[in-house]
Amino acid sequence: MTPDDIMRIFARRGPLPIKAIEAAREQREAMVPLFLEHINVLQKARVEDLSEDDPFVFIYHLLAEWRETSAYRPMAKLFQREPDHLDALLGDAITETSDRVMFGLFDGDLEPIFEIIRNRRADSFLRGEMFDAITLIALSEPGLRPQVRDFLTEFHDDADAKTEEEIWWAWAQTVGVLGFEDMVCKVRAVFERGWITPDHTAYADFEHVMQVNRTADSASGFAAEYHNRPITDTVAELKGWYCFSPEYLASKSRVQPLALTNPELFGTQPVQANTKIGRNDPCPCGSGKKYKKCCAA
Repeated sequence: MTPDDIMRIFARRGPLPIKAIEAAREQREAMVPLFLEHINVLQKARVEDLSEDDPFVFIYHLLAEWRETSAYRPMAKLFQREPDHLDALLGDAITETSDRVMFGLFDGDLEPIFEIIRNRRADSFLRGEMFDAITLIALSEPGLRPQVRDFLTEFHDDADAKTEEEIWWAWAQTVGVLGFEDMVCKVRAVFERGWITPDHTAYADFEHVMQVNRTADSASGFAAEYHNRPITDTVAELKGWYCFSPEYLASKSRVQPLALTNPELFGTQPVQANTKIGRNDPCPCGSGKKYKKCCAA
């Protein structure tokens, strides 16, 4: 299977392409330039030009699995595209894995992630996830904690009530997990101003985060939770996604010939998915709308 073959398979809707993922791993040196070139194209593409069959989801996770630091800055630039662009490109992966992807790609310089968080035009959920990314980085590289603390202070001083509360909560969690005791008064003030409302999160939840992480170690703390661990296996990450499930594929008749006539490209058995439904997947109620704009609304 050539690198071009792999890219073509990644760009086709069908079962999880396990064989192509394995082939990409075997040809990593050849695949990385193709992946970076595709990211460069996406940085310039219009949202209407994006296809549901774009190979980016595989590129995104494999680069993180490989800890490919050359992709860190291109990805950070892509992450500053407008929310509609990122939603069309990533969907649920914004909140599922974007923090872990940036943690995996990190090249030693926090500024590209800081730029994403500062960018008020960037996707608000993605900005929140970037706080988790810097939390993971600071936990793994303690020498960067002072730089993270300075940024958290800067963010507090520059932001205001227009900043979405999911971003404020992500900021507060970072303070709590990293145990910055001298910033607790700033967190309390954010709650008292109503920038994080009780309907979203209570101040007691922040106190709980702070208390738990005072005594946590590497085996029990924030970084030990499954959804905060580095991406090490793209197949394991994607196998539960609804878009690769037999139920979803059965509803898309045009993928069946590919799956039936080219089983060697995918795997001996279709990967069984759980019942998780992505925001951009068809709503199971049968309305024809995306889940996020129907029953999830």
